[in-house]
Amino acid sequence: MKRILLIATIATALISSNCSHNEMGKMKQLAPVKTRIQIVKTEVLPEPVSGPGQITSTTDAYISAKSMGTVIAIRAKAGDMVKKGQSLLEIDSSDIHSKLQQAKGALAQAKAAFTIADSNYKRFQELYNRKAASKVELEQMEYQFNSAKGAVQMATGAVEEANAYLKYASVRAPFNAVIVERMVNVGDFAAPGRPLFRIIDPANMQFECRVSESDAKYVKKNGVVPVTLDNFDGELTGTIAEIGGGSDFMTHTVAVHINLNKTKGLRAGMYGQASFPGVQKTRILISENWIARRGELSVVFTQGPKGFARMRIIQTGKKFGDKVEVTSGLSGGERIATTSVDKLSDGLKLETN
Repeated sequence: MKRILLIATIATALISSNCSHNEMGKMKQLAPVKTRIQIVKTEVLPEPVSGPGQITSTTDAYISAKSMGTVIAIRAKAGDMVKKGQSLLEIDSSDIHSKLQQAKGALAQAKAAFTIADSNYKRFQELYNRKAASKVELEQMEYQFNSAKGAVQMATGAVEEANAYLKYASVRAPFNAVIVERMVNVGDFAAPGRPLFRIIDPANMQFECRVSESDAKYVKKNGVVPVTLDNFDGELTGTIAEIGGGSDFMTHTVAVHINLNKTKGLRAGMYGQASFPGVQKTRILISENWIARRGELSVVFTQGPKGFARMRIIQTGKKFGDKVEVTSGLSGGERIATTSVDKLSDGLKLETN
């Protein structure tokens, strides 16, 4: 029985060996594949430090009313471009009009009383000079004159105040802006301190992000960094304009403000990331065009000593421009096929240009 098993095992080995030789023979009979060869090199590049954030403006303001009253008209909505001084909403000013009329009436009375007091004071000055009036009488006229003068000043101030409040009934844009958000409806009660609109200056957009305390040392003022946005096509760069002097005690992050090289098409609130150069690291970078797909695997083909292709499974990491980092599968110095990679397979003869 043992002798039979031994014979079967030897036969199987001979058949397998014969098949393997036949397959290699067939591979050698296939026409060589033309390709170009590049030597894999290592590069020293910084480890990127990411700072998630969003688009904001250097001029970002919440607008509230300076007087109280019911909102009777809204003249701007979210997304509108408004000019400095343009009316955004109107507040019911009927009470202010009444106060203004009262103030004007009080001013008229005060002026009339002042005219009489002024005339009496001048007359008693002449009488006093002719010794026809006593000093006490003159002082009484002087007191009435000064009181009437003060009443005119108070009434004038009341009229000016009423006029100012009448102007406050129209809430206006303090600068050229875009309405980011409207937080009020007709019929709402407006009061000082209650936000009605959020507006920004679209000419001064910036990217505001946060980086961890440990990575903040890599962020340098006036440094130029790339910024990528989730819903924006095109490359953005910016200059680091401001770095927070302290960190947030809850998140342990530091605020960074970046002035962007262009702002057309940007909207406040757009999310993205800024990349800052961190610690230096040796990397292997290759073009994505050199990588072939075999199912779920990423593979490359190196040139062996006798010119045959050798397939290597690789793992990739971060992208750097048009190149991708190889984190495993290559060590540097390999001769790698860079063209016709989809036509290659392990063991094929490579014909180099």
